[in-house]
Amino acid sequence: MSQQVISYADLSIINSALRSISSDMSGVHSDLGTLNYKQDQLEGELVKLADAFADFVEADLKHKSLQLAETRQGNLKQDLQIKFGYYAEVRRMATGIVQGVDTGVVSDDTLRFTTEEVMIKAPGYWLAPALIALAAWIRNDKNNNEKALNESLKRDDYKTTLFFMLVMRRLARNEASLKWLERYFMHQNPHNLDREFIIILEAVTTGVFPPASRQLMMTNVKNWLDQLTQGDNYINEQKTQWVNFFEAKGPLPDGKYPLLEKFSTNWNALETSIKESKTHGVLQTHFKNIFASSSDFSKAIKVQLDEILSLLVTNFDDEELPLQQQIRLNELIIQMDGDKNAAQALMNAEKHIFDEKVDFLQMLTNAAFNPELSGATKVTQALAVSISQPWIVEAHDTFTANSRNKVPANVELSIDGFKTSTQNGSDEKEQLQKHDNYWVNVLQTELGKLSFPIGNVIIGALVCLLGFWGFSMHVIVGLVGLGIGGVLIWNAINKHNKAKQNIKDNVEERSKKAKEVLRGCIAETVDYRQESTTEDAKAEELRQMLNSITPEDFASVSKDTKNILQTN
Repeated sequence: MSQQVISYADLSIINSALRSISSDMSGVHSDLGTLNYKQDQLEGELVKLADAFADFVEADLKHKSLQLAETRQGNLKQDLQIKFGYYAEVRRMATGIVQGVDTGVVSDDTLRFTTEEVMIKAPGYWLAPALIALAAWIRNDKNNNEKALNESLKRDDYKTTLFFMLVMRRLARNEASLKWLERYFMHQNPHNLDREFIIILEAVTTGVFPPASRQLMMTNVKNWLDQLTQGDNYINEQKTQWVNFFEAKGPLPDGKYPLLEKFSTNWNALETSIKESKTHGVLQTHFKNIFASSSDFSKAIKVQLDEILSLLVTNFDDEELPLQQQIRLNELIIQMDGDKNAAQALMNAEKHIFDEKVDFLQMLTNAAFNPELSGATKVTQALAVSISQPWIVEAHDTFTANSRNKVPANVELSIDGFKTSTQNGSDEKEQLQKHDNYWVNVLQTELGKLSFPIGNVIIGALVCLLGFWGFSMHVIVGLVGLGIGGVLIWNAINKHNKAKQNIKDNVEERSKKAKEVLRGCIAETVDYRQESTTEDAKAEELRQMLNSITPEDFASVSKDTKNILQTN
């Protein structure tokens, strides 16, 4: 009897241990069966998290760059005001003195006191003695006029000559104006012109000088163009700048294709391509605005001369250039919502505007790019574009060819492991079939990774055999053995089936979501290609518009100016 109790106790311990082992092994197999899916899901989540983090970092950098640019902009303008603020006051006085002569309400004593005070407060500035000379000339004070004029010429011969040439024309002293113009051209070099030459071009463009003065200037300009266009270097340099200008003129991303942006592996190339194709429309608007605003010839000669004089005296001087460059860069960063790369690209396209010395072709390019920064008006910008038209067209052809060569042949997609490519989205049926086949293979692969719990089944079978053997000892022992073995086998198979079902459900859910994304990507690809084609077609429209530019487009351009254009 005691031996029988011991046997029961031993069997009870063994059965308990076997059940525990069986349970642990089933759990291990089940965990191993689903571990791959969890790992795949984890990798997917990590990729999403990394993308989200990268987007966050990029947005944060742009936000900080925007804030920093706004702060620097204020500080730089304040610094500019502190260092050169009084220059602005002197500049405002120049046209005021000229206009005061018309009204006759400003006394000679007031003119003398005001201009002499400026001389003290603005040491070294060329305009201060120039104003004293002008005031002395107005009151017929020859002695002071000569002294002040010599001092102004000593400080800046070029600007002083230009200033008095304009003032003499403004005061209807045509003979004196012509003499100043002759002096002005005596030391001009088309390879190395001062930035203020654009003022002369402005004056000719608007027809404010008498015929003899215009003829003198245009004779020189024709010779300059002949010199500079004989070789390829100068023209090629301008073409390169125009190509860079076109590239920098592209619009900012508009988030129109969110699925492609997220799931296309060559999105950067796609984004660059659509940006460059949209550039043609932006450039169309840009050039139309130039031509539309270039035809104001209704102003009186005095008003036009006052505007040109204002451009000369208000255009910042060479010592101000470094601060003006920094201010411009921060303006562009603000304009580009904190995108420093885009701002720098525009700044690089404009950088020659801030050069102190430029050749004549570069001066035309500066005026065409940004007349405000180069010290000209829209009228001169239109003239500059018209003169530069041949190499602008060539630069646009180069830009268009480069853009078309960079158009990606296919849209490459990667959606939850499914990789494919489509040219234009017209193969949706084939893509969906390919997608379904992929997920069938995924299912088979993942099911293949789930091994059958043969170990647990064998253990259960062994326990069943022990149960059969236990019948020889006692019926209860046999039944217990068979029961435990059967439970082990059933648990192993049941957990295996559940793991298989989990795999099927998981793959089916991923496949369903991936198919929705694929459909969306295909739809966006269709829209993308259509928009790209539509925008690219504007390249030919723009080219035709540029080729059609003629001097007649500019109502403000005089006959003499028209002759310049027709010789090029």
